[in-house]
Amino acid sequence: MADGTSKLRDIWNGLETKGQLTLVGAAVGVVVVFFLLFNYASKPSYSTLYTGLQPTDTANITAALTGAGIPWRVGAGGTEVDVKSGQEAAAQVALASKGLPTSGHVGFEIFDKTSLGATEFQQQVDYQRALEGELDRALMQIQGVQNADVQLVIPQDTLFADQSSTASASALLTTSTSLDGSTVRGIAHLISGAVKGLSPDNVTLTDQTGSLLWPDASNGGTGAAAATLQADQTYATQLSGEINAMLAQTLGTGKAQARVHADLNVNQATIDQITYGKGAAAQTQSSKESLKSTGGGAALPAGTASNVPGATNTSTNPTSTSNYTNQTSNTTNAIDRTVTHTVVAPGTVNHLDVALLVDKSIPAAQANALKASVAAMAGLQPKRGDTITLTQLAFAKAPAATATATKTNPLMAKIGLAKYALAGLGALIFLLMMRRGLKRREGESVAEPVWLREIEGPTPIAELEVAPVRAGLEPAVARRETVRTQVEEIVRKEPEQVAAQIGQWLKE
Repeated sequence: MADGTSKLRDIWNGLETKGQLTLVGAAVGVVVVFFLLFNYASKPSYSTLYTGLQPTDTANITAALTGAGIPWRVGAGGTEVDVKSGQEAAAQVALASKGLPTSGHVGFEIFDKTSLGATEFQQQVDYQRALEGELDRALMQIQGVQNADVQLVIPQDTLFADQSSTASASALLTTSTSLDGSTVRGIAHLISGAVKGLSPDNVTLTDQTGSLLWPDASNGGTGAAAATLQADQTYATQLSGEINAMLAQTLGTGKAQARVHADLNVNQATIDQITYGKGAAAQTQSSKESLKSTGGGAALPAGTASNVPGATNTSTNPTSTSNYTNQTSNTTNAIDRTVTHTVVAPGTVNHLDVALLVDKSIPAAQANALKASVAAMAGLQPKRGDTITLTQLAFAKAPAATATATKTNPLMAKIGLAKYALAGLGALIFLLMMRRGLKRREGESVAEPVWLREIEGPTPIAELEVAPVRAGLEPAVARRETVRTQVEEIVRKEPEQVAAQIGQWLKE
């Protein structure tokens, strides 16, 4: 142990002040790093359980977690609750048993505690509050909706239909991002589907800025015109991009350009069609009646003579015959009835106009072929009134980028050249200073120790490993051992000077 301490002391004494400070700084840095790593590893890690909470929910959740013995931490200004990593499932189970989080909205749990003295009006109010709270919770589960406040107007049932009113609803949505049209439409239908007799048209949705989300602007008025114009521009831009990409791939960049004007039908229509046809006989009824009689007395002639007692029959037809037949039939045919309900989606193309510009360097035959290809690609229909116009003219030449930069901004070009010149000059000065420093170090003389002059010849390694000088050895051997001991002492005390001398020898 003493030998190790002495060696460390010798090494420390052999270092310069700069080396000693570097060693101390490195040791302190290692200790600090180990301390920080240990401190960081010993701290418990937390994971986020809920975010975007209301203050009331945060207070209830932390109280429930404390009662369950789960470590927690509040962040993000009291709107976020974190729990210790690995205990997320236990925390969710503990909060679910308490019905948390509620987001400050009361749901149907309001009926868990009922009062026998509650009136019908109180029950109706509690039902409306519970329904509004359940809708609030459902809307807050939608991505992008941070908070929701739904207000319902539920009419009471009346005996007379003319005195009844329609249900309506309004909702204030606090959103983190802009909601797309399909999401807003889904929210409106979700609210209307949860309330009896509520139509989506009677639902009003607004965001935290007061902007109207539903009914959307495309339902009528100026909003409908804006939506139609936007749909036309979107379709025309997409079709023009596809055509221009085909032209650039076929002719090259800057050889042709196409512009499309589209007229779309963005109105959604519903078609109900009923078709009647002749069907098979479903029922047939027939009846036949006949009457036939022969013989009988002769008919007396008309008048008073035949009514006088004792009168005789003077008729020439002593007998009469009758034959009667009556036949009827009734056939009932089934009606072949077909009902067709068709919903025509918006987006039907009413009219397309395509303007095709081609450079004069393109041959006419090739330009006409491109015209036919563009017409087929755009789906033009002459019967619908679609048109395409081909025009050949000289396109403007694109100026060279380098020439434009030099002419328009010569100062920037000069600054760029000066920057490279300064960089080269700095590198040259650095090399000259390095060369001067090396020459100065080569000219410095290093004091040669006395013990080096006393070494007359090479010494084998085996002799250097021999034990200290013993009594009775030869004077030359004793002197060599003494020199060896001195060399080891000098190397241990002055290692830098020994290294400098060896380097000087190697240079020579």
